[in-house]
Amino acid sequence: MEFYQIIILVIIAAVAIRISFKFDLNRYLENRRKIKLDQLKNICTHCKIESLGGKEFKVESYFSKPIGTLNWICSRCHLVVDSEDDVNRFMQSYTKNIEGMKRYLEKEKRFFKQMKSLKLV
Repeated sequence: MEFYQIIILVIIAAVAIRISFKFDLNRYLENRRKIKLDQLKNICTHCKIESLGGKEFKVESYFSKPIGTLNWICSRCHLVVDSEDDVNRFMQSYTKNIEGMKRYLEKEKRFFKQMKSLKLV
């Protein structure tokens, strides 16, 4: 084989083997934001607990049931659950004992920290 034939083969091989790498920064940032918004659903407490003084607490759920649907939707994180039993389970998990209240406060702190990082607050 001649030298020019080898060069032509190398060029053809390089074109055939060319690997392209494309990185779209905007798409990456958008996907990262979507992931963090989905993580909010795991961090959200789905309820608000207020102290009435002493050992009495008022618990309000952020879940509502839109007209015409069977699902319950959290107004803070937009989590969708199928039944009222799930809503009650979320609220009771924090009010059963003092560890539940501590967990509630920790999750609220993390939730607002995440909201600040996403610039939602």
